[in-house]
Amino acid sequence: MTKTILITGGSGVLGKELLYGLIEDYKIIAIGKNYVSFPDSLRFHKNFKFYERDLATINKAEEFLIPESIDLILHLAAVVSGVKVTEEMYHQINVNSTKLLVEFAKSKNIPYFGFVSSVSVYGSKEIDLNINSERLGKTIYARTKTLAENYVLESGRTYSVFRLASIYGKGTKSFISKLRSLTKRRIYPYISSNRKKSLLHITDATNALLTWTKQTLNGKSPKPVYVFSHPEFVTVNQVVATFQELGIAKRFLLPIPVGGFTGKILEFAFHTLSFLRRKPFHGSPLQPLVESVAIYDSQSFENLGIFPERDLRKGLVDYQ
Repeated sequence: MTKTILITGGSGVLGKELLYGLIEDYKIIAIGKNYVSFPDSLRFHKNFKFYERDLATINKAEEFLIPESIDLILHLAAVVSGVKVTEEMYHQINVNSTKLLVEFAKSKNIPYFGFVSSVSVYGSKEIDLNINSERLGKTIYARTKTLAENYVLESGRTYSVFRLASIYGKGTKSFISKLRSLTKRRIYPYISSNRKKSLLHITDATNALLTWTKQTLNGKSPKPVYVFSHPEFVTVNQVVATFQELGIAKRFLLPIPVGGFTGKILEFAFHTLSFLRRKPFHGSPLQPLVESVAIYDSQSFENLGIFPERDLRKGLVDYQ
């Protein structure tokens, strides 16, 4: 009998890649606000079904109103880092919707639940991070992801959390994409320190989640926490240099210092601009460039029998 997967956030870049990898073998139920945000190749597939459900307005588990029997939930939907919405909206989407989905899963006795989180929950730290390190992230995004994780980890079920490194590649909006946009203007943010960061190409992220889903539905017992990142850590300056080596960026670029005193001035300017535009301010847009989360957990991949294949140079082919 064909198994059924419920997915949130399926219309995002990662969600679509996952759906393409699952749609032929499983029945997919997607929930979201816009049916048309899915491509026709998914919308009209015989294994696809969509329910219009707005996570911003759901306040009870019963309000999901999904009658089908579900075998596994993949929860990807989130307000991502840097989005200018209220703190209340971050909590509603990132925290409360996760809490309610976990309650829904438990009430329907759904055996498996996978929640996509982020390595940003660990906070900005340069050394000695491991999968069991304290979660000290201070941004609104990191804090809400940490709170959401707690509901999954304290569910008492075989539910899993996936802490993903910064995902880059075609269609994504990672700090790599931000750097590419800046280098097109012949400038780049110069950071004096060698703060290292973890990366994960969209293809490797998709492969990890697809493998987990298929193995779990085939009876393999999942781990409670996975960290998915490439073992190669990079710096912002290294990424810019690799852009130049591959011909993605011009040789001459104007460095703009963003750390120290200059960084504080820029943050004040961004804060003032947000105030004048009457938009919430959750930190400078340069924050993802300055912060450092460098972590790799080999056992997360070994548990699935796979390895992340795209290092920085291979991954940047998407930007050429």
